Amino acid sequence: MYSTRIQKFYRVLLISLFLISVHSVHAQIFPSFGGERAGVSLGSMLKIGSGARAAGMSETVVSVVDDASAVYWNPAAITQNISHHAQFTQTNWFGGLTHQSANCIYKINDASTIGIGINNLSAGSIAVTTEYRPLGTGEFIDFRTLSFGISYAQQFTEQFSAGITVKYLDERFGVIGLQGVLFDAGTFYKTGLGTSRFAVAISNFGSKLTPNGTVRNAGGPPNFNGQNIQSFQSFDPPINFRIGFALEPIIDSMQAWTLSVQLNHPSDNAENYSLGSEYSVMFSEAFPAKMIARCGYKIGSDQERYSFGAGVYIPISGQDFLLQLDYSYSDFIAWGGIQRFTAGIRF
Repeated sequence: MYSTRIQKFYRVLLISLFLISVHSVHAQIFPSFGGERAGVSLGSMLKIGSGARAAGMSETVVSVVDDASAVYWNPAAITQNISHHAQFTQTNWFGGLTHQSANCIYKINDASTIGIGINNLSAGSIAVTTEYRPLGTGEFIDFRTLSFGISYAQQFTEQFSAGITVKYLDERFGVIGLQGVLFDAGTFYKTGLGTSRFAVAISNFGSKLTPNGTVRNAGGPPNFNGQNIQSFQSFDPPINFRIGFALEPIIDSMQAWTLSVQLNHPSDNAENYSLGSEYSVMFSEAFPAKMIARCGYKIGSDQERYSFGAGVYIPISGQDFLLQLDYSYSDFIAWGGIQRFTAGIRF
């Protein structure tokens, strides 16, 4: 058994080295379009991930996630949860923004699962300033972005699952609004070789998004004074394509070590790769609570680097309910760190 685990470990190591080498070749042959793509999408809140577990693994989770946050990452993966699950995540984002996400999945039967996901980003009241009144006009506007999604996934065989999410986006910035209907889709496939599996997910695809509302320019150059602006340029949503692979080099009744690799291809930034690891250990068979440690790293991203996190899963009321508490820290190169807190319950 020990030699088998060593063999699995070397396989994962070789895969990781292969992906790193592929990234180096890719960077030499193909230019990075991260700078050119920046600012070409609307609905940026949709890019903020859900769940401290995923963040602690540098979001390398499309082939790993099996809890309610799969509604955000890969709708096909909601079939991997053996019970119902609900969770809430609080994130203190940059610039005084706060982000909350709530996800819930419900098992219809052994093959079918539905899910609901809600995400909210807000900044509270913001003082209105202009070029000629930089200290403020005395007016205030509110900024918020809300998305609501419904997911359905079907496990067609013991190895293959597929799912889809339909979500509505509503963004408000003062008198300007933005609405749209977008889709997520994903697949989840168990290879049959140990615990290894592949997953593919695409997020936020749909038609272009166009702001609406009326802006009266009363403080600009003379040729714009008093002009009502009602026409705005359309942009694509922040589409992201992800493909991931994961397995457990070590797994038994008391512990599990998960390794995952992932390719991320966003429409509004450079392609990048990410590596993630999660190790969980059970206290004892008599008290099957788990302690979990996580870490991850993004390769080729000009915004993010490493991340880490921890969690504790505690059975309550026998084993009918499972309380989950997770924490993560993500390092952003230019802006500092972001912390996330997630509380969830399986029932």
